[in-house]
Amino acid sequence: MNRVLIGLAAALALASTTAYAATPELSKDDATQLCTRLDTQFKALKPFKEGLPYWQKAAEAHKSGEQACDNGKPVVGAQSMRTAISDLYVKPDTL
Repeated sequence: MNRVLIGLAAALALASTTAYAATPELSKDDATQLCTRLDTQFKALKPFKEGLPYWQKAAEAHKSGEQACDNGKPVVGAQSMRTAISDLYVKPDTL
C-alpha cells in the first residue's frame, strides 16, 4: 500500500512540474502586465519570507526579472519573476 501511495505522489509531482514547464509563450504586452502582477506578488510576500533560507536565491531572481522587465524584455523578466516566486514555495500569479 505504501508503494502505491509513493508512486501516486511521484506521478502527481511530475505532472504538475510538466504543466508548469509547458506554459505557452507570452506576447510582449501580456508579459508586461504579468511583470507588474508578479512584482506586486513578490513584494507582498517579502515580509513573510525575507530571511528564510531560500530568500536570497529568490530575491536575486526577482531582481534579475525586474531589470529585464524595465529594459524592454518583459517575457524574460516575467519568467525570472515566476522562478523567484516559485523559489519561495508559492504559486506565481497568472493573467
